Amino acid sequence: MKNIVKKFLSDKKTVCISACTLFALILFVVIFNLLKPPVIAFYGIEESTKNSIIKTIDDWNNSINLKYKYKTLDSSKTLESQAYSVKNCTILFTVSGAAVKKASSLAHKKSYISKSPFSEMTSSIRSSAITNEENTRVIAMPLLSDHFEIDIDLGAFNRSKLRSIATWNDIEKFLSVESKITKNPLIFAGKDAPTALDLYGALVEAFDGTAEYLKAVEMIEKNKNESWNPPLLAETLCDDYNSPLYSTVDNLSKWYQKGLLNKESFNLTKNDVNEFLKARLASSVFMSLEQHRKVDNATIERFSSIYLPSQKSAGERNFTAKIIYAVPQKKNADFTKMIMYLLSTQGQEQLSRNTGLAPVLAHCKTPDRQSDDARYWIAATNTPLAGLSREVDLTLEQKQDLAKEIGAKIKVKALK
Repeated sequence: MKNIVKKFLSDKKTVCISACTLFALILFVVIFNLLKPPVIAFYGIEESTKNSIIKTIDDWNNSINLKYKYKTLDSSKTLESQAYSVKNCTILFTVSGAAVKKASSLAHKKSYISKSPFSEMTSSIRSSAITNEENTRVIAMPLLSDHFEIDIDLGAFNRSKLRSIATWNDIEKFLSVESKITKNPLIFAGKDAPTALDLYGALVEAFDGTAEYLKAVEMIEKNKNESWNPPLLAETLCDDYNSPLYSTVDNLSKWYQKGLLNKESFNLTKNDVNEFLKARLASSVFMSLEQHRKVDNATIERFSSIYLPSQKSAGERNFTAKIIYAVPQKKNADFTKMIMYLLSTQGQEQLSRNTGLAPVLAHCKTPDRQSDDARYWIAATNTPLAGLSREVDLTLEQKQDLAKEIGAKIKVKALK
């Protein structure tokens, strides 16, 4: 009997010790998490732009002294595959398309932003925000906008004797005249898959309209969900007369064939493009405003930016213009104030000055004509398109495979 009682007391003591240990462990984890500094994360944002946003935040925080740390998620992977990291950050800065939609779906229900900045935004920017079902709170707030453009060498334009460049016929005339002086005068960074895909998408919208662009997005989404097959997808996107990229492939292959589009474009990186422009080996280039900012001043000052023309009116258009968003993942009053600062006139002007991108507020100052033009072009049209590289949650490898297949379609068609 004594042994039974002794064993019972021993077991009870063991259970008590185990329970205390478990409680201590839980308490440690809770305290550890409470003491950890909040995380400000970035996904899908280029390094230079990310660093400029960080500078703006840190400048604001000099007088606030909040504790936080920065984390950069892997842009070569899908955001969905990094959902755990997203949920553990306090704020995520990300880009339009699949990424911001996923980030919004992961955000805590009590984390949101006031709609008050909407009064200072144009309708096209306002409509790009992501709100809750009741449309009373903002889950993902736009902070900056990029823009896909054509840059034209002003010296070459003056030589061409054209009065203006306002249509695709004007662009082709300009390239034809310039090709007698500069061999294959049009380039783009085709080796950079996101740039190539965004260009193809922007051209689809310009040539055939937003409905065809959205048709292409739907095809990419379907192919990804069923069984990722880039050759088959490229065939579906490009080959048939009713395919969404048919006109885009047709026009690019025609320019390739005529010697207007540099055949090396599909092998050029963004740095290669910069060197081509610097060496005066090209007089026109498809690029984003963000890429434009990385060309040295002495070179880019020779160029003027225009938007991709179309036969459609401004009211029918949706320009390809990547938006950078703030998406709070957790409720935190101090970090909500940070976002509201970035949406203030002072914060917007500093963000635009530091990044070179267009502000989302309609009336704040911009650092130069390029960012002001980008803001105006978006304001004059409808909700911006994210860009074909961002609409579907693809890995970098998937983007590279698709861009390569579409590029091959253009080159093969040019040789027929």
